[in-house]
Amino acid sequence: MPACRYCGQETGGSAFCQNCGAKVEEQPVIPSPIPQVMPNSIPTEPIQTQNASYTIPTMPSFYTPRGAGGLLAGNIIALILGVLTCCFLLPIVSIIVSIIGIVFASKVKNSANAAEEKSNRTIALVMMLIAFAFVIIGSALFTVGVYQEYGGFEGFFDYISEQVEEQDAKRKIFAAAIKRFF
Repeated sequence: MPACRYCGQETGGSAFCQNCGAKVEEQPVIPSPIPQVMPNSIPTEPIQTQNASYTIPTMPSFYTPRGAGGLLAGNIIALILGVLTCCFLLPIVSIIVSIIGIVFASKVKNSANAAEEKSNRTIALVMMLIAFAFVIIGSALFTVGVYQEYGGFEGFFDYISEQVEEQDAKRKIFAAAIKRFF
């Protein structure tokens, strides 16, 4: 049976020692026997010791932070909605806030301890909520503005169609003028 080279415990064929957690090497190392010294006896010859260098294995950290998939996805959705509705200043602010949220959500998985994970998770959540609030407020203001200026979305789409037709007519006039010169 292979034995751990650090503590001498038999590993039972596993890759790591159950006693100290060290990785088990291919070739087992047999620990040197400790010389027995009888009480009240003085050894007549010096005890031979091995000059082997031992490293103390570090125990792995058992803290594993949870992922932040929901927070990351929420901030990405807020970013996309901010880009889609960036007609006013508020959705542009939501883009910036959601990018900050994405950064902190991506830091959650690499947190060193529970306090850092909680802090990153809280900041990502707050940024996501703020980004969604800015998108909703910006969309509401856009809708109110459309109703005030054009009497509703039908009037807004008619205005857009007129502008497109006007620009198309200008493009045709410009193209005809270019054709005359060339």
